[in-house]
Amino acid sequence: MSRRPLGAADADSRAILELSRRQIIAGSVAVAIVKDLPAQTDPAVDVCRAWLAREAEHEALIRRWQKLENYLIHERSWLELSEQECAAIPEVAELDAIDERLDALHEKRQELLTSLPKVYSTTPQGLALKLAVAAIIVMPDENEEAHNLLTSALHDLQTLAL
Repeated sequence: MSRRPLGAADADSRAILELSRRQIIAGSVAVAIVKDLPAQTDPAVDVCRAWLAREAEHEALIRRWQKLENYLIHERSWLELSEQECAAIPEVAELDAIDERLDALHEKRQELLTSLPKVYSTTPQGLALKLAVAAIIVMPDENEEAHNLLTSALHDLQTLAL
């Protein structure tokens, strides 16, 4: 039975899975900038699009996890239940499925991310997508200057490419 994260009882674990509004906006801005660039053949495009698709799925699953967890804690007193009682709650099975999918997504995203520096961009779109991935990874809460530099470079590239 999954209890990751343990809600209010384990704030550190929960903080890892929570996305701030700034992180969601930063990722959305990065993707929005590159979506309008014309498509051309570029090996970096496929790798970046695959990573971005998995990142979007990951974010959606995290939001679903948070909604379920909030419901379970506030409406079903999840943190006060025994393992047996928790196992009888249908939403816990969904949390388990989300947990498994998040693990699989993490592995695939890491594979793609590891391969990305070895894939050369041959178009402005490929370069923009690589910068978009970097802008998502470098979170503004962790390194605001680097994140701002990446998003600024994305805006500049969009201006130059059009």
